[in-house]
Amino acid sequence: MEKIKLDFHIHSLHSPDGNMKPMEILENAIANNLDVISVTDHNSTKGGIETRNLAEKKDMPIKVIVGQEIITNSGEIIVLNMEEEIPKYLTLEETLSYGKKGFIIAPHPFDKFRKGIGHVMDSIKDEVDAIEVFNSRTIISNHNKLAKTYAKTNNIPGIAGSDSHFAEELGSSYFILDSKNSVNSIFKNIKEGKISIYGRQTGIKPHLKTSMIHFFK
Repeated sequence: MEKIKLDFHIHSLHSPDGNMKPMEILENAIANNLDVISVTDHNSTKGGIETRNLAEKKDMPIKVIVGQEIITNSGEIIVLNMEEEIPKYLTLEETLSYGKKGFIIAPHPFDKFRKGIGHVMDSIKDEVDAIEVFNSRTIISNHNKLAKTYAKTNNIPGIAGSDSHFAEELGSSYFILDSKNSVNSIFKNIKEGKISIYGRQTGIKPHLKTSMIHFFK
């Protein structure tokens, strides 16, 4: 067992509102001492696959788990460790059925401005593997606190995610896990709750930059 530093919420240029190339993600993640990351583009696994393959080809000191952030008709969920792209705008139940082969996360669930699924969490809480209890892009801190309280009350593991769309956001949130650095061990130990959360809110600036993404792509 070792202490590993992880961020499971990063976007590449394959997200309409992101601009990072795989190498930029890897270099900045390593510079921030991250051991494990997941690239979770909107409705796409392309960024995750490209980033993982590049890290392996270059033998870089970081593990990349393929992910995707899928929009459902109830809000967004993240599915890790699946290369198959899940269709968007299905019902939440249909999306969860697709995603059950992977590791399911509820991102920013109580952020009222960002397509969280907090309003339906009670109906699907038993199918969620983890809740994002700290998201750096969540502007109102109480929205993160609501997620933390919900996770604790319902005995669901809580993790942190930077939700990085630009290089300067990497490292803003992460979690520390006591685990072997293998996918199976990581998921097992998250479910056992051996997690420490670290993070800072990145404020309005990243959202403004995202709104002007056409100038950066």
